[in-house]
Amino acid sequence: MIGFNEELLGRLADQLKRLPQAARDGEVDYDIIAGQLDRYRRRLGFWYERQWQMEGLDIDHDQRTVAYRDRAIAFTRREFQLFVMLVSRSPNFISPNRLLVEAWHDGQLPEETLRTYVARVRAKLASLGASVVIKNQPRRGYAIVFSEAREVV
Repeated sequence: MIGFNEELLGRLADQLKRLPQAARDGEVDYDIIAGQLDRYRRRLGFWYERQWQMEGLDIDHDQRTVAYRDRAIAFTRREFQLFVMLVSRSPNFISPNRLLVEAWHDGQLPEETLRTYVARVRAKLASLGASVVIKNQPRRGYAIVFSEAREVV
């Protein structure tokens, strides 16, 4: 639903730009769809946050840290931006170019830079011992998911 509404809003915004001011009655529809999209995003964010809590992971946005059980890791600013973007889209895959644009607002950075940061975030997550991993699929991109194997306590 989120993807559909994003695409619909994009098309509607393009069409509204082409219309004369007197014919822009569609702006009311645009606002309704935008409000609905915002509610979907908030609901999705709530359930992702809830899943993270149930898994025992605590994300502190102010300190840029992630804690799991008795361990905590700190991220650099860029690492945390990448991590948050992956978490916000989990379990969906995001293309490398889209990650560069949405996480760092810079589509001109080379993909090698992204791969370096992905490797750093992977290593830090592995040091936590949590069951969360960053997966990569060719032509689809990266996704952060909970792995099947659970650590037995």
